[in-house]
Amino acid sequence: MSPAFPPEDLDCVDPDNCPVAISDLVAHAQAGTLPVATLDEGTQWHRIYDSRFGRTEFNPGLGNARFSPFDSKSDGERVPSLYLASSPGAALLETVLRNLGPTGPREADEASFVGMLHVHLDLQQSCRVADLRDNQLSLLKLSRESIASSSAEHYPCTRTVAKEIHASPQKLCGVLWHSRQVEMNGLPPEEALVLFGDQLPPPHQLLDLPPTKQAIGSLFEGQGRVYLDELLEELGVSVADLERPLLIAPPDGVVDEPLREN
Repeated sequence: MSPAFPPEDLDCVDPDNCPVAISDLVAHAQAGTLPVATLDEGTQWHRIYDSRFGRTEFNPGLGNARFSPFDSKSDGERVPSLYLASSPGAALLETVLRNLGPTGPREADEASFVGMLHVHLDLQQSCRVADLRDNQLSLLKLSRESIASSSAEHYPCTRTVAKEIHASPQKLCGVLWHSRQVEMNGLPPEEALVLFGDQLPPPHQLLDLPPTKQAIGSLFEGQGRVYLDELLEELGVSVADLERPLLIAPPDGVVDEPLREN
């Protein structure tokens, strides 16, 4: 385990009722029989990230996300990660709007938008990832709840699977799945992606701005806030009018800032 980080958390909170198909997916990972998708060079992705960090900077290994953090089986070092989504809306739902659910208050916290940025990135070279999208899970005779839409309390279980995917003889550079947050908000399926930094070239060689820049920028003002407000209106979400000082509350899921994630 890397001494700079808290110990990895891979312990299931409720083993008797765990929805995650740990044994099945670990067996596929170890046997090298996981479904695989190739992400082509030029594939476009969207990222929401903390402005304190670079647009292609990997989370070095802190947080509590679906597929990170964990330590590499080969050397015990913490595996850096970077989360992306297939649209700005999906990226927002997986990060600053992550607490929106099908029930309960439809309200976002103004503080969660402070210091957050959107960037549109292109893959600069192809890479192979574990394909855990809905159609591939069906071929494995697994449900979405088995890995892609389990609740946050079972993130240690999905991280256990990610650790084995990272160690698979298939030498995969990440995991692709359909966003749970998008599904919960009743929108058409969108893809979410996590990349493992130690199995990829340096970030500036892997991801870069596209020729036609489409970044929204700040979520707190300008064009980015206009886009965010339009999405909030579509989702029927209001924004809390805070009377207390605004505090940066780093989001989770797709966001990759080094201090806290998902």
